[in-house]
Amino acid sequence: MAFKRIPVMDLYQLIRRWHAGYTIREISNALDLDRKTVRHYIRLAEQAGLSRAHPLPEKTLLLAQLEAWLPQKKYAQPAQSLFLVHKDEIITLVTAEQDPLHPKTAYEVICERYGVEASYTSFKRFVRQHAQDLGLAKTLATTCRFETEPGEELQIDYGKMGRLYDPLSARNRDVYAFIATLSYSRLKFVEFVHKQDQRHFVGSHLRMFDFFGGVPKRLIIDNLKAGVLKADLYLPQFNRAYQELAEHYGCFIDPARPYHPKDKAKVERTVPMVREFFRKCKALDPHLDLARANRQARSWCLQTNGMKTHGTTGLKPFEVFQQTEKLKLESLPLHHFEVPIWKAAKVHVDQFLQFEKKTYGVPAAFVGKHLWVRASEKLIQIYDNHTLIKKYVRSQESRQYDPKDFPRNFQIMLESRDVQTLLARAQSIGPAFKNLLLKVLEPHAQLNYRRALALLRLKEKYPAEQLNRAAEYAAANHIHTPRQFQALLLKNHAQQQELPLPISEETQQFIRPPEYFIH
Repeated sequence: MAFKRIPVMDLYQLIRRWHAGYTIREISNALDLDRKTVRHYIRLAEQAGLSRAHPLPEKTLLLAQLEAWLPQKKYAQPAQSLFLVHKDEIITLVTAEQDPLHPKTAYEVICERYGVEASYTSFKRFVRQHAQDLGLAKTLATTCRFETEPGEELQIDYGKMGRLYDPLSARNRDVYAFIATLSYSRLKFVEFVHKQDQRHFVGSHLRMFDFFGGVPKRLIIDNLKAGVLKADLYLPQFNRAYQELAEHYGCFIDPARPYHPKDKAKVERTVPMVREFFRKCKALDPHLDLARANRQARSWCLQTNGMKTHGTTGLKPFEVFQQTEKLKLESLPLHHFEVPIWKAAKVHVDQFLQFEKKTYGVPAAFVGKHLWVRASEKLIQIYDNHTLIKKYVRSQESRQYDPKDFPRNFQIMLESRDVQTLLARAQSIGPAFKNLLLKVLEPHAQLNYRRALALLRLKEKYPAEQLNRAAEYAAANHIHTPRQFQALLLKNHAQQQELPLPISEETQQFIRPPEYFIH
């Protein structure tokens, strides 16, 4: 069989599940890994001193340790192309009206007829990929109902409900329902939202956990971008804020297969039910808003639907939850989860990346790369994959950087003759204007040379005293770009034009009020 290297994050999930008490069989089923593979890495973890009795090391340190465990050798790709050139002949052999061959016999015929040297396992993978053309696709499907233990599983889905008037934006907006169903008791949580983005998705989870008063072991979700960046049967890439949420609450994410709604049938069946409830609320309350709709949804989950006998279990979901499932849920963490924002950003040639209209500097080694920015309430953290490389405190500054990150040659540029000439011309205008020019030139004097010249050309339009006063105001109000500075000068100039003309004392004696001219 062809070699498939396990990504380090999958190995991290394996160790997390083992540390949480999962058996080898459970880990194998959840991650689609061979039990021998799972056993091998568990043995490596124990040899490295990891134990279920002690907390795991910090995530960054653990990932570095796991990376060293992965084999570095790259094996050759499967020989699919050897069979692809004979695809039409294989289809003819397998689908012939008279004397059709079994796929294994067709494999033997092709190998003997053309001397193809490839394993039967490779041929089976080829057949699976072209099962439709070979007439081997399964036409019949059976449905098997899976029941889980209390507190084991929670299924999550979104559904579009309709439209509501939003007083904040003063317009009608689409409304979506975040729906969660506990697989054992069938108790539901419903929250109406206007967006399905990362912040709303994670925020709905926080309120859901508080509603249930605990955390289930597994979350079965759809493959929406707020939860799964790249859907894959075996190696899904999770949204980093959502993955951080799961780690904080100690649960695991198991996304359903794309286009397989039956993988989370318990919550899928709830979507039409919630949609009808939403429409009923609108019909009874023409002025319904999102806040009132969510209050009614909480009541519906606990009383109307929660105390209604379920058609499958024959029990009332809320009573089953209170008597059995609530006791099996994991306890809520002591510390509240702060919802972060994760976003990929490219590092430009000037060693800066942009996030929320502000720029942050990184070391020169990352120029041209895409890094991850994690924004919390107080911090901006920049990661290269899972390695923290820079951290800044959130502030009103539009640009933040560490001078140590920039090569010495960029710092030398400030000492070059051309740059010193610019600074001397700025000094002739005033010290505040020189500081403004220096702010523009740092940390890349060469890249910002033209911007500095644009500032100096303003001397042709404005007097030096006015430029220096404007530079003092700019320094106090964090204005350091040429465009913002020019806008400031234009605003000051317009205000001066509106001032009344000065009148001397000699002229004052000739001024008469309007009543003087009325006869």
